[in-house]
Amino acid sequence: MLGACAALENAAGAGPAASTAWAPGRCTLVGEHVDYAGGQVLCVAMHLGIAAAVRVSGSERFLVTSGDTVVTRTGAGPKGDMGDRVLAPVVALCAHGVSVPPVEVGVAATLPPGAGLASSAALMVAVTTAILRLLSLTLTARELAAVALSAERDVLGIPCGPLDQRAVVDAPAHGALLLDCATGAGAPVAWPWPDTILVACDTGTQHDVGGAEYRRRREDTESGLAALSVASCQELTEAGIEAGHLDPVVERRLRHVMGESRRAIEAAQAMRRADVAALGRLMSASHRSLRDLHEVSTPTLDAVVGAAEAVPGCLGARMVGAGFGGTVAALVTMGSAEACRSAMAEACGGGETFLLEPSPGVAVLSPDVVQG
Repeated sequence: MLGACAALENAAGAGPAASTAWAPGRCTLVGEHVDYAGGQVLCVAMHLGIAAAVRVSGSERFLVTSGDTVVTRTGAGPKGDMGDRVLAPVVALCAHGVSVPPVEVGVAATLPPGAGLASSAALMVAVTTAILRLLSLTLTARELAAVALSAERDVLGIPCGPLDQRAVVDAPAHGALLLDCATGAGAPVAWPWPDTILVACDTGTQHDVGGAEYRRRREDTESGLAALSVASCQELTEAGIEAGHLDPVVERRLRHVMGESRRAIEAAQAMRRADVAALGRLMSASHRSLRDLHEVSTPTLDAVVGAAEAVPGCLGARMVGAGFGGTVAALVTMGSAEACRSAMAEACGGGETFLLEPSPGVAVLSPDVVQG
């Protein structure tokens, strides 16, 4: 919070006290590339995130600052600069019926961008929450996630599903969120292992949400669902896919989303019965499916996963996020964490590693803004 406030004052000078908000990143345990197919996802929020500080502008201009970059403009709509991402929530809130005056926004992050850890969603949620706090307004958790999703999807044109925003808003304290992307229902799942943690490695390669390959995977999947006349990957069956006489690429995409959604449910069941070995196996199976069927992994991601899995005490590992770069997460016993960090970093030429500490979502962190 302090970093965002300092950035704002350094860029815009002294002014009225800013309203602040912080939103965590997201790490998927199992359930990648299924949110846009109406599947099930098991995910956690994490201790790294994005802070926003917002105050009413002293003029008719909007101002955005992050790091050493300062952008000023007369409107909040997209202009093709850094301000687009920060001000997208203003446009989305206005579409939701909230009148937002010109504002000045400072942003500070501990969450690495482009690492597959939902930095864009955390930014949308943090800025939206800070604006609502500034205006003394509230939204339900569903409404907040919907506004943040609209900011990213409709204003910025990124074809993302609802996973990231819902995880950032609805993740429970001390556990994971099992999200049904077909119905929107979410269920908390407690983390039962005090001696088992997640180790993450940012490989330093950027992931592809919004890029051509991500769009192609989504188009392949959605065309396959339409060809089989099903609304959700949860309705898919092996027999139905085989009988569909689909293009082989589309068939692979459907086999991934069908299996991945089922694995997410199985992973939640493993957590509920405290079967850590089963969760690890499901995480590794998820990576193999993402690599072989959805084809969104890379040699670097595969190498880091393999390095983690080779460490005694590592129970499973997988790429996280849209793919084509980003982060690998490994499920490890506490005593093996440092060895796993070293192996993962070495496999990608020195990528940053960290222990993933869980965080509750914004619905828990900001009860004055998020109601119901």
